[in-house]
Amino acid sequence: MAGALIEKTKSLCPECLMILDAEIFEKNGKVFIRKKCPKHGYFEDLYWGSYEMYEKAKKFARDGRGVCNPNTKGTACPMNCGLCKEHKSHTALANIMVTNRCNLRCWYCFAYAKKEGYVYEPSLEQIRKMVRNLRRERPIPGNAIQLTGGEPCLREDIIDIIKMVKKEGVDHIQLNTNGIRLAQDPDFAVKVREAGVNTIYLSFDGVTEKTNPKNHWEVERVLDNCRKAGIGIVLVPTVIKGVNDHEIGEIIRFAFENIDVIRGINYQPVSLVGLMPRKDRERHRITIPDTISKIEEQTKGQIRKGDFYPIPCILPMSYFVEAISGRKYELSPHFACGMATYVFKENGRILPITRFVDVTRA
Repeated sequence: MAGALIEKTKSLCPECLMILDAEIFEKNGKVFIRKKCPKHGYFEDLYWGSYEMYEKAKKFARDGRGVCNPNTKGTACPMNCGLCKEHKSHTALANIMVTNRCNLRCWYCFAYAKKEGYVYEPSLEQIRKMVRNLRRERPIPGNAIQLTGGEPCLREDIIDIIKMVKKEGVDHIQLNTNGIRLAQDPDFAVKVREAGVNTIYLSFDGVTEKTNPKNHWEVERVLDNCRKAGIGIVLVPTVIKGVNDHEIGEIIRFAFENIDVIRGINYQPVSLVGLMPRKDRERHRITIPDTISKIEEQTKGQIRKGDFYPIPCILPMSYFVEAISGRKYELSPHFACGMATYVFKENGRILPITRFVDVTRA
């Protein structure tokens, strides 16, 4: 139970999902969370791999305006699904799972039909109702949607779904996919773009067949077909310690070689859910600061830890845009939700935005 207390919070028992009092604390330069369930005992897990980076991110914490018309009443998550009054942010990016079917079997995935034991596939009208619920959020209507799965491109009516979402007034639509259909059908990328998709959110775990067996041989065709269709790609590596974390820098180099079609990289430290033994969690667990440290190391300092800032750091700019345009939108998730930076390509070199913009004063 040693460690310096940072703050008290709430968490869940991983076995019975009871809401528990929890503590976030610092130990040996890292941030941990601990909690005790009356039925299942004491739990402690690594939260952030760097206390120093946690404290930096915490300085930018901002609460949003939340949602004044939540669609749930009574008990909160996880016993009651939906947006509740506890949320301090509006929905920045709504994820709509259009199917849990998939043509791959990634061992770390928690969302495909074989593991769940049934097929989940809402109808077009059910999806329309979800979109309208999002658009009814106040004071800030939801305006960005990710269509996800499973593999959403397995649905034969995926183009109809995209068109419907666009017709309901959603500005930003991104398609979360393994890219296999985009590789096999050159016309599909054009249809997706014309239907209203802004971004292909492409699963991409590494630059070699060993680290990225899911779509290694298809990626080049995905890039070519999206390039011809005029639609941008964000690479989405699931980062797993001991599996592909040694290729974090190579993924950046690959993206720079294809900067005409690749807009960004969203590294996602693996989500270890379920009753996984502690030794397995410790073997594969990697946090946001750990990933950023590896970016600095593997780019030989071209991108440094100090170049990264938490998402809420952009709120002052959001409020400025709102003041002159009248359009409300604020990205105010928890400061520990993620960190980001912008990088440019100049004479073949990587140039982070922090080299010429003082983010702390902007």
